[in-house]
Amino acid sequence: MDRQIQRAGSRGAGHRERGMVSIIVALSLVVLIGFVGLALDLGKLYVTKSELQNSADACALSAARDLTGAIDLRIPEADGITAAHLNYAYFQGSAVQSLTDTNVTFSTSLSNAFQPRSAINAATSANIKYVQCTAASTGIANWFIQVLNVLPGVNVALAQDVSARAVATVGAAQTTCALPVFICKPGTETSPPVAGAAYNIGDWITSKAGSPPTYGAGSFGWASLNSDKSASSIASQLTGNQCTLPAAGALLGSPGNKVSDTFAWNTRFGIYGGKYKGPSDGVPDFTGYAYTLTTFTAQKNAYPDFVAKRATFTSYQGDGTPSPPKSGLNTGGTATQSNYYSGADRRLALAPEVDCTQYLTAKQASVLDWVCVLMLDPMEKGGGAGPVHLEYRGRSTDPGSPCATQGVPGDVNAVGPQVPVLVQ
Repeated sequence: MDRQIQRAGSRGAGHRERGMVSIIVALSLVVLIGFVGLALDLGKLYVTKSELQNSADACALSAARDLTGAIDLRIPEADGITAAHLNYAYFQGSAVQSLTDTNVTFSTSLSNAFQPRSAINAATSANIKYVQCTAASTGIANWFIQVLNVLPGVNVALAQDVSARAVATVGAAQTTCALPVFICKPGTETSPPVAGAAYNIGDWITSKAGSPPTYGAGSFGWASLNSDKSASSIASQLTGNQCTLPAAGALLGSPGNKVSDTFAWNTRFGIYGGKYKGPSDGVPDFTGYAYTLTTFTAQKNAYPDFVAKRATFTSYQGDGTPSPPKSGLNTGGTATQSNYYSGADRRLALAPEVDCTQYLTAKQASVLDWVCVLMLDPMEKGGGAGPVHLEYRGRSTDPGSPCATQGVPGDVNAVGPQVPVLVQ
């Protein structure tokens, strides 16, 4: 009898142990699935938020493009909403269609409140500088994490909301870097100035045609673009990249022809001499092809041909007459065509425009504007008497200027066309 009672007790304990194990396993599975669900559901929310951020960014950038101060705010508002709706969310499964006029708001500064277009009066709309776009998705179902609700004291929402925000404005495009030369404002090469004079796009501008106070029609001269006015500073700016531009009104000095900077100028054509032995001393342009009075008899609008020559990495033609008629270039270090493949945009650059009559009474002139120029030909050894030329390609702010990298925001010194810029 005692043995039967003992066997019955053992069987009861075994059943209880198996029941506890089942409960522990079940709870463990709930926790495991819950943590797996946490990763999956949070990942889903993160992906959706990223997609909504794309929509908000597109909205803000598109709307900011029309913040000109002269356009009804309904236009940037509509632009933003349209751009936002071209994006997809929820794993690219459905188009974003939730934006309305309340999702596009405007402000005169980042420190002021953003308001919808309907709350902004006409006087204020002309001063609007910033646009904010928001995008949201609500009721995103949790896939697995809700299983944690079976645990005591746990209350996981069955659905989640996510949102995104973007703020944009317009700023100047990043520009190409600058040449350390000055361009005389048309008509100011001599005193008194010639009223009504102007450059046309494609005009060739001649340098080294004289000295102050007479530079010759449309001539230019050296002008250091930093506080160091020395010839060595100009040489370093010719062989390097001077991308920080003096502001309008800044004073430039060092007029005239710096003979010692001849070789520095020529590095951009892949021509090396003096202390410049090769591309490591001064990167050439993608092409060294020179435009002179004999190689390009039209003497105007060489830029289209330059673009074609640059596309094929055309080398400098060589030293001699008549192609080109330059003497003593000392081309002992001329770059081979393979060097041009690893070149850069070096001959299309910005140059400051100044009133050259200021050089009549001082060795300084203030920056009036920035213009786009093409370096046409190399300089003779020692800064010989022969002129060098630049081709005028318009102001840097002109639409379609080849001296602005379209769509890339610049720094505070940028002077290119206005482009949308994300700021938040």
